[in-house]
Amino acid sequence: MEMLWWQAIALGGLQGVAELFPISSLAQTILIPALLGWNLNQKDSNFLSFVVALHLATALALLIFFWKDWKKVVMAFLGCLTRGKLVYDRESKFAWLLVAGTVIVGAVGLALEHRLKEFFENPSITWVVGVILVVNGFVMLFADFLKLRIVAEPAVQMEHAPDLAMHAALVGRPIALKSPSKGQAPESRKQAEDLTFTEATLVGATQTLALLPGISRSGVTIIGGLFAGLTYEESSRFAFMLATPVIGLAAILKVPSLLKTHDTQLLHNTIYGSIAAFIAAFLSVKFLMKYFHNNRLSPFGYFCIIFGAASAYYLKK
Repeated sequence: MEMLWWQAIALGGLQGVAELFPISSLAQTILIPALLGWNLNQKDSNFLSFVVALHLATALALLIFFWKDWKKVVMAFLGCLTRGKLVYDRESKFAWLLVAGTVIVGAVGLALEHRLKEFFENPSITWVVGVILVVNGFVMLFADFLKLRIVAEPAVQMEHAPDLAMHAALVGRPIALKSPSKGQAPESRKQAEDLTFTEATLVGATQTLALLPGISRSGVTIIGGLFAGLTYEESSRFAFMLATPVIGLAAILKVPSLLKTHDTQLLHNTIYGSIAAFIAAFLSVKFLMKYFHNNRLSPFGYFCIIFGAASAYYLKK
């Protein structure tokens, strides 16, 4: 069965949402057509190119949404060339942090691309993707649990400040208390620009886990940022900025092969799907940047566990 135009639009919208929401776009692209009985020709080499084209549209939406940030990054790169210094201010440092966070996943992605194809080409193991999605959900719940403990520690200290002060006087040893900033929960105000190059490299390297369908790129990168001391909002900004060149590079490498095809229906479907992916991605990132200002990963974790378990059970039968 060839892909129909409305299926291409549905897959495009699904990609635009699931790439940014931490629910694994690859998992959704594999599981949902299987659950709906769409007998798409996923063994066709052009199908993966179609999926990558949807990623390109997603990257374009991210580029436009964060255009002011990317403009600073580009100007910082040019400044590095003209000044002869790699780092001369926060913008130039952030530019190189993005490079550090991109190198590993780019190299690993090129090396393991053929492994990814197996999940599209072998329907007998599709149910495994559901199991991996369940794991993705539990990882997000665990990350929220750890982050809540880290945030709660300063608040507990302030609550028991009088007792701690009396204890300090008795033992003759001062105790440092951390007070929350005005208008902010007792959480670090650390920004992505404050990361070390080692931290940025490790956060970016978490994206390699997303090469496995079922593991969310945005989810693991946000978790990496949280463990590096960033807030949910700042982690999501850094994650989406990191995703842009990675997704764009993969698309640049695969889209030319798609353009060489003489299958006009496939080209039309790619255009329809890409438009849907762009619109869905732009609206998704706009929503998520507001959502992560005060909310956490747990709702997405529960969704991945429930949907992944149900999918694995149904497809395994």
